Amino acid sequence: MIEVVSSALRTWVRPMAAAILITAIGIGAADAQSEPARAADAKPIVDPLLMPASCCTSRPGSGAGGFSCYSGAGCVPGRNCDPGPCDSTFGRLMSGLYYGVCCPDPCYEPRWILEANAAFFQDSPRPVTQTRIRWDNGFNYLFPDSSEFFWAKEKTKGPANFTPSMKYSDLLLYQEIAAGSSASMFVEVSYRSFDAIGNPSGAGMGDMNVGAKAVLLDRELILITSQFRTFLPTGNYRTGLGTGHTSIEPALMAALKITPSTYLQTQIAEWIPLGGTPGFAGSVFHYHIALNQRLYQHGDFITVLANIELNGYTFRGQFSDAPLVPGGDPVVRDMAGQTYTTLGPGFRIMFCDRADLGVGLSFRLGNNSHGPESLYRTEFRWRF
Repeated sequence: MIEVVSSALRTWVRPMAAAILITAIGIGAADAQSEPARAADAKPIVDPLLMPASCCTSRPGSGAGGFSCYSGAGCVPGRNCDPGPCDSTFGRLMSGLYYGVCCPDPCYEPRWILEANAAFFQDSPRPVTQTRIRWDNGFNYLFPDSSEFFWAKEKTKGPANFTPSMKYSDLLLYQEIAAGSSASMFVEVSYRSFDAIGNPSGAGMGDMNVGAKAVLLDRELILITSQFRTFLPTGNYRTGLGTGHTSIEPALMAALKITPSTYLQTQIAEWIPLGGTPGFAGSVFHYHIALNQRLYQHGDFITVLANIELNGYTFRGQFSDAPLVPGGDPVVRDMAGQTYTTLGPGFRIMFCDRADLGVGLSFRLGNNSHGPESLYRTEFRWRF
């Protein structure tokens, strides 16, 4: 009996198991084939208040000159970008300035750029944490006590004898610490040596200065920065190592982007003596203009740059001129707004966007003699 039942089970169970297995496979295949159809029929859920993440532009059209009149909503929520009429050359110029200054690209990220901070005889407008070592060599510096800008009045507070000409070297260590890309503080100390006609040679620590920078306008087109510097009389002014008084110097600096590889860098400043020799020490207004051009770039490793710089210094106060008789006292003359101007080229090479080494030259223009006939400046800068 048992054998008969076992034989019956083998006869019916095996075909039933096979049928169940085949049915399951068929259902799975059918489901797999219908999945794309269901995905195609499904509609995505869209939130009309959701703004896609993207880098929008302030110029949604392309009118004449690459600009367009646009009065719709701008890139920044809550702000409109309307440059006004731009159907003329002047209008397109105003439109370009408007988009560059008032309604800029929101994707712009402030950063330090070599071409915008390459000048040698003016301060860099971009605050950055950096260390700078500078070596100045000035030749045939005539009337060095002019307005007590370089050293104190001769035969009074400064050197004991009249100095018609001198050559000097200044070694300066500068440390700047930035708070982001919009402000910084700095300190600079100096070591001076000189050889002066009529006075013994000297060497020692010179005056130091401290100050701060603050960015006023930061755009891809233009960067404008204010600076306030204070000079402290730490050098021995009686031997020609300092001015013997405190001075302050407010300044404005700017960098204008002309092309992606060309920048115009400028600075205006007023040097104001505090506590100098009454009537002799006077303010010095100075201005600087540099055209910086990138010549070569090898990826992010090496960048080579050249520039040309114009510098001007307008003096107030007085200076010591040659005595009327040998051994007599120098003749004190008024500066009467005399201007000392220089012009010269410079070259820099930057490595890895962190360090750069450069040499700048400055040569006196015209007959104004209240400064060195030639000045050679060597700099090494390291940014952190």
